[in-house]
Amino acid sequence: MIRSSFLKPAVLLLTLSTLLPVQAQPPGKDGDKKEEKEKKDDGKKEDAAPVAEVTHEMTIRGQKVAYKSTAGSLTLTKAYGEPRADVFHIAYTRTDLDADTMAKRPVCFCFNGGPGSSSVWLHLGAFGPRRVVLPADGVTAPPPPYGLTDNEFTLLPDCDLVFVDPVGTGLSRPEKGEDAHQFHGYREDIESLGDFVRLWVSTHKRWSSPKFLMGESYGGIRGAGLAEHLQSRYGMYLNGLIVVSGLFDYKTLMPDEQNDVPYIGWLPSMAATAHYHKKLAPELQRDFAGTVKRATDFARGPYATSLFLGSSISDEQKQKTAAELSILTSLPVELILRENLRINPSLFRQRLLESENKVIGRYDGRVSGQGGDPSYDVVLGAFASSMNRYLSDPAGLNFQTGRPYEILGGPGMTPWNFSANNEYLEVATPLTKALTSNPSLRVFLACGWQDLATPSENMHYSVRHMDLPPALQGNIEWGHYDGGHMMYTNLPSLEKLSADVTAFIKKP
Repeated sequence: MIRSSFLKPAVLLLTLSTLLPVQAQPPGKDGDKKEEKEKKDDGKKEDAAPVAEVTHEMTIRGQKVAYKSTAGSLTLTKAYGEPRADVFHIAYTRTDLDADTMAKRPVCFCFNGGPGSSSVWLHLGAFGPRRVVLPADGVTAPPPPYGLTDNEFTLLPDCDLVFVDPVGTGLSRPEKGEDAHQFHGYREDIESLGDFVRLWVSTHKRWSSPKFLMGESYGGIRGAGLAEHLQSRYGMYLNGLIVVSGLFDYKTLMPDEQNDVPYIGWLPSMAATAHYHKKLAPELQRDFAGTVKRATDFARGPYATSLFLGSSISDEQKQKTAAELSILTSLPVELILRENLRINPSLFRQRLLESENKVIGRYDGRVSGQGGDPSYDVVLGAFASSMNRYLSDPAGLNFQTGRPYEILGGPGMTPWNFSANNEYLEVATPLTKALTSNPSLRVFLACGWQDLATPSENMHYSVRHMDLPPALQGNIEWGHYDGGHMMYTNLPSLEKLSADVTAFIKKP
C-alpha cells in the first residue's frame, strides 16, 4: 500500500456566523402542514448549498477590473439524480465584458494537494484577487492578526478562476448517509472532480471557453489524471495543465532498498538550500546557477552510477562520491559514508544548521527554526485566519456558515486509496495518453529551488521518462523560482510565476 507523505493534521477553524434553524409549526390544518413543509424544505436547501455573490472592482497594473465572486456548492448526483456530495468552490468571473467575450474567455480550475488540502494556498497565496500579507521574502511569519491585500499578480485580468475544495476539505462534504470513501482515492477523487468540472462548465455555459487545470503538490497527480479523465469520459479536451511544485510519480519520492531514484532527485535541491544558507565553498557561493548545474549533472551522472552499483561499488569510488556530496551539501564525509551515500531530506534538514541549533523547513528549505517544520508554521496561521475572515466578511465573500472551513483534512477525511496495486502510483502514463490524444494540450511545470518536499529534479525525472513523440515534447514548459514548495510566498518569485503562467494561458 502506498502512503502519502503529504498528509497533515486537521485544522478546525470556526467561522464567525451561523445559520439560523427554521422552526416547524405544529400540525394543524392542511394549510399549516403545507406551510410547515415549505419551511422545512427551505431550511434544507439553505443548509445544503447556500450561494453568496459579491461584486468587486480593483485596479491591476493600471487596468480597472470589475468582477464577481461566487462562493457556494455544486451538488454531485448519482446516476438517477440522488445527491451524493456538495463540492464547495469560490469562482471569480469578470463582469465588465460582453457575453460573447465571456463565453470564450479562458477559465482555470485550481486545487491544491495533500491529498486532504483545501484550495486556500493557491487561492490566497498566489492567484486569487486577494492575497495574504507576508514579509516579502516569505521566510518569517507575520505577527497576528493577519491581513489581506489586493493581489496585483492575480490571473483574473486574463482568465476566470474557480478554486475547488475536494470532498472532505474546505466546506465540501458528502451528503448525509453517503460513504466518504467513495471520494477519497486517486480514481475516486478524479471521478468526483471531473463531475464537478463538467457540471460547472455546463451550468455556466462555458463549453466554448479555453479550459485549464492548475494543481499544486499532489495536485500534479490529480491534474494529470483529471486531464485524461475529462477527455475520455466527457470529451472535454483541455488547453492546458499547470502544475506548481508537483509530482507525477511516487517512485521519485519514496526510497527503499530497491529504489534509489529519490536520492538523485533530492540532491540539486539540497545544494540550492545549502547555497541559500551560505554553507558552501566560496567558489560555489559566487555562482548559484553553476552550483545547481554541478549538482544536477553529478546527480544524473556519477552519483546515479554509484547508487546503481549498490554493494558492488569500490571503496575508491564510494569515497570519491562522498567527497563530492559533501562539497555540494556541506555535510561531513563521515556522515555521508555512514549513510551509505544516501542522504534524505529529514537528515539534511536536521544537520545543515546543527551548529546553530536550528532545523530547516521541509516545504521551504530557506526557513529555519527550532523544530518540526518551521516553513509550515510560517504560513498556517496567516492563511487559516485570513481565509475565515475573508469567507464571512460582507466586503469579501460574504459566505455565512457555522461549519468550520477545513484548511487541511477535516474529520470527514478517510484513508486515501492510491489504487496502486503494489506499485508506485504514477500519472505520467495517463498524461502521455492525454497529450497524444490532444496535441493542443500544453503543460506548464513550476518548481521551487529550495523545495525539499517535491524537488524539481523529481519532476524532471518523470518527464524524461514519458514516452512522448518528439513533436509533442515542446508541449511541456518549465519555470524555476527562488523559494520552496510555495515559491509564491517569495514576492519576486510570485511576480515571475504570475507573468509566466499568464503568458502560458494567453499563448495561442
